[in-house]
Amino acid sequence: MICWCPNAHAENYDARIGNSEILTPKAAVAPRINGAVIYGARPGKQFVYRIPTQGERPIQFEVGDLPAGLTLDAAKGIITGVTPVKKGEYAMTVTAKNSHGEARRPFKLVVGDKLALTPPCGWNSWGGYMMMVSDQVLRKTADLLVNKGLADVGFQYVSLDDCWMRISPEKYAARDAASKKKHEGFDYSGMIGEERDARGNILPNRKFPDMKAMTDYIHSYGLKTGIYNSPGVCTCQSFAGSFGHEAQDAEQYARWGFDLLKYDQCSGGKLLSELKKSKPGFKTSDFWKPMADALQAQDRDILFNLCQYGQDNPWTWAPDLGIQSWRTGGDLNHGVGTYFKQALRLATELRDYSKPGQWNDPDFMYIHKIRDHKHMVAPTVEIPLNTNQRYQYVTLWSMICAPFIFSCDMDAIDEFTIRLLANADVVGINQDELGQVAKVVRQTDGEVVMVKSLADGSRAVALFNLNADNDVDIKLDADWLGAEAPGVVFDAWRQRAVTHLKSGDTVRLSPNGIALFIVKK
Repeated sequence: MICWCPNAHAENYDARIGNSEILTPKAAVAPRINGAVIYGARPGKQFVYRIPTQGERPIQFEVGDLPAGLTLDAAKGIITGVTPVKKGEYAMTVTAKNSHGEARRPFKLVVGDKLALTPPCGWNSWGGYMMMVSDQVLRKTADLLVNKGLADVGFQYVSLDDCWMRISPEKYAARDAASKKKHEGFDYSGMIGEERDARGNILPNRKFPDMKAMTDYIHSYGLKTGIYNSPGVCTCQSFAGSFGHEAQDAEQYARWGFDLLKYDQCSGGKLLSELKKSKPGFKTSDFWKPMADALQAQDRDILFNLCQYGQDNPWTWAPDLGIQSWRTGGDLNHGVGTYFKQALRLATELRDYSKPGQWNDPDFMYIHKIRDHKHMVAPTVEIPLNTNQRYQYVTLWSMICAPFIFSCDMDAIDEFTIRLLANADVVGINQDELGQVAKVVRQTDGEVVMVKSLADGSRAVALFNLNADNDVDIKLDADWLGAEAPGVVFDAWRQRAVTHLKSGDTVRLSPNGIALFIVKK
C-alpha cells in the first residue's frame, strides 16, 4: 500500500515495489496529449508525425496554425507533408476531442539545422531478434506500438538493426569460428549472393522483399522507421557494409523512406586504423563525415545514430558533423546488469555533452526477453533483472536524456513490460524540451539521488536504493525539492498526487527500489 505514515519525527512515504507489480495505471478514457511539445526539422523535407494521444478512440484532432505544406489527418492525428522552406519557429495548438472530453496542448515545429530536439523514442530489433529479423517483425512491431498504447505516449521509431542485407559468398566463407558458433543453426538461404546490383545499389535479403512497402506501412501509422549499416566493408555479422558507397546508400535509404540510420563501426574499426596510418592528418571524424554529409543531403530528415562504442570521445566531435546521438560504451545486452554504471557516467562526467539536438547514448533499454549474443538463433530469455531493477533502468534512461529506445522480443511482450514503458509521465520527463540531464545530488554506496530541471519550472527527483538485500529510508533534503515551499508532489510511476514533501520526510524503498517524483510549481 502506498501511503503517508506519520511517525514521531516526520512522515514516511512507502514507495516499495512488489514482485512484477504494475505501477502505471491504465490510461483514462478522456484524451491526453503526450510526447514532446517541440520538434526539430530541416527546411523543405518530407515530414511524418503522429500526435501521441491517449484516450478512447475515436478521437478527432485539430491543429491550429498548421504551416503551409503540412496536412492533418483529423481522424488519425497524423501530420504529413513537407516542412516550410523558411527557417523559424512555427507555433501550433493541438486539440484532441472524444465523447469523454477534450485536451489542448501547444506544439512547436522548429525548422532549422537541428533534429532530435528531444531524445529519439522508439524500438530497435537487435535485442529481440538479432539475425531472425524480417519485414513481418517490423510490421508487427508497428501494429503493437499502436495497439498497445506505446505510440500514444510518444514511441515513434520502429528500427531495423543488422542482418537485413545480403552477404557475399566470400564473406560467408571467411567467417571466423566465433561467428560460425554464434550463427549456428541460422538459415542463410536467399541471403548469400551479390550484395549490390549492377548500379551499385545495396540489396536486401529475402526477408525484406519490398523495403518501400514496409516503410509505407509503418508511416501509415504516423510512425517512423530506422535502418542499420556500417562504415566498413561489412557489418558486425558480416553482411554488406557501406564503405565506398556512402552517398549511394544514403540516397537508397531516403528512397525507401527511412528516418534514422544506426551506423555501427564493426569492420570499420580496422579500416579507420589503416586510414590514420596511411593518410597524414586523417582524423576519426573524417571517417564518419561522408555518411553524415550524405544523410543531410536527402529530401527527408534521417537521424544519425553513431555507434563507435565511445571510442575517440565522439561527444567532442560528432555534434560538429550534424550527428544527433552517439554511443558512449559497448553493447549493453552483453551485460545488462551494468545499466546503473553506464547511466551514472552520463549523469556525471558526460553530462554537459547532452543537449537538444545532440545526445549521449548508453545503448538501448534491453527489457523483458532478448536473445543471447553468443547463440543468436536460440530462443529469447528474460533479462537477469528483477522488477525493481527494471523500474530503475527505465527511470535512469528518462532522467539522463538517453535515447528512449527499447529492444525486446515483441512476440513475447507482456502487460508488465508494456505498462513499464507506456507511462506518459516517465516518457515525458525524458522528452522534456529543456533537455537537461539530471544532476547526481547524492551518491553513497547504497543510495543515489538525481534531480532534473524541467522546462515548466518543475523538477523530477529520482531516489534509488542500490542495496540488493535491504529496504532503505532516504530522508529528503530541501535542496532537492527546489524551493522553501515546494509545490504539489506527483508520484510519476503511480501517476498520483502525493502531498507536499518537505525537508526531513523520508521515502522507503525496497531492495534495488526506485521512487520518481515530479515537484510541480
